Amino acid sequence: MAEPSVWDKMKMGALMGTTVGLGLGFVYGTITILRVGPGPKGYLSTMGQYMLSSAATFGFFMSIGSVIRTEGPVPNNTR
Repeated sequence: MAEPSVWDKMKMGALMGTTVGLGLGFVYGTITILRVGPGPKGYLSTMGQYMLSSAATFGFFMSIGSVIRTEGPVPNNTR
């Protein structure tokens, strides 16, 4: 079975980072809305903004981190 390519690892890192970012954005957005209030845009729009910005940031950095941690191809004679 072949190992995942660099592109596959980048997509997996982006998906994991986006998932973590959505969760943290939900928590942080909820706390902020409870403390300060939703602002003029309303609850849903404010929560969505926190969640999407957090998801985009975490997804981007996790995809870059996954590519950086990718090892080069292993030669056949060392397996």
